[in-house]
Amino acid sequence: MYIPPLEVATFLTPELIKKSVKKNYDILILPGLVDADLSEIENTLGIKTYRGPKDIADLDILLENIEKIPLSKDIPADEFLVDYKKKKALEEFEKLKSPDYIRETLKTSRNILIGELPVGKDFPIRIVAEIVDISSKNLDEIIKIAKYYIRSGADIIDLGLNKEDEDKIREVVPELKKLRKPLSIDTLNKKNIECAIEEGIDLILSFDESMIKNFKRVEQAAVILPMKKGVIPDNPDERIKFLENNIKLAKERNFQKVIADPILKPINFGLSDSIIAYRKFGRLYHNIPMLMGIGNVTELIDADSIGINAVLCGIASECGADLVFTTEASHKTKGCITELSKASKMMYLAKKRGSSPKDLGIDLLVHKKKK
Repeated sequence: MYIPPLEVATFLTPELIKKSVKKNYDILILPGLVDADLSEIENTLGIKTYRGPKDIADLDILLENIEKIPLSKDIPADEFLVDYKKKKALEEFEKLKSPDYIRETLKTSRNILIGELPVGKDFPIRIVAEIVDISSKNLDEIIKIAKYYIRSGADIIDLGLNKEDEDKIREVVPELKKLRKPLSIDTLNKKNIECAIEEGIDLILSFDESMIKNFKRVEQAAVILPMKKGVIPDNPDERIKFLENNIKLAKERNFQKVIADPILKPINFGLSDSIIAYRKFGRLYHNIPMLMGIGNVTELIDADSIGINAVLCGIASECGADLVFTTEASHKTKGCITELSKASKMMYLAKKRGSSPKDLGIDLLVHKKKK
């Protein structure tokens, strides 16, 4: 294999290539961005010469499929790798469904099961999609929304409750369980949580300090907030301290599956401090799953949600979050679940290959095209 003597492809001149390449190669693949006449190099060296990919992260997939890809002297190999990347991406996600893979990854403390869904550092970020205020909706409407969310890529269906409504929980949960997706409940009401537990809910959002004290041995996954007496500190370090204390209390009370939510606040209300809290907590407690509520930001900005969701999902990935929470409660947020589902997969692939989230075989390009 020919290894260029420079790290920057645009600095690689024809003269330098001719001097540095030995003549015992069968084929010469140069970086896609090299500024040179490849026909001239081929004629001088007597070696078939082609343009490889622009990104070295794509070199492996090119070499694996070298006999199938029609290489060119003028067009970087990226152009011909699109279908292969998509196929490889899909194969990667199929592997994550393997019972053997799931069984092995669940042996570590970095992954948990929510219902039958594996969640954690060895899986893409999971999407929790809220059906807002189920008390105001009839059963058929709730089922319709849940099915739409699942088609859009939601991993967990969340039931939002603004008031105490045990009858609604008893009506809705058994019916939605037929959809074979984990269910969560979003409430700070004790009786709602007790009822949801009785009905077999898989995830509970959320527990502050006072609510934790109302329960012992919660076997369902439980989201813990950095909240005490209704207060969430603005300072990241204070917020982490609140969260640490509440998680400690939850574990003392035998909560089986603890998930941390440092709380993502909207722009101009503490977004940057929130991100700092997530980043610090993620580094301190790598094995405690984290949830990030992205809907707070997309709802409270008059901008298209596509890029916002992509960036926030990237931030969630860097911080070590395992779940993101969103909804489609307004026209402005229509499509957020699909966007986050794709963004989650992009960030997982990018992290695995150690690259930026681009040229992965999956993208969120909608109104703009790269070419």
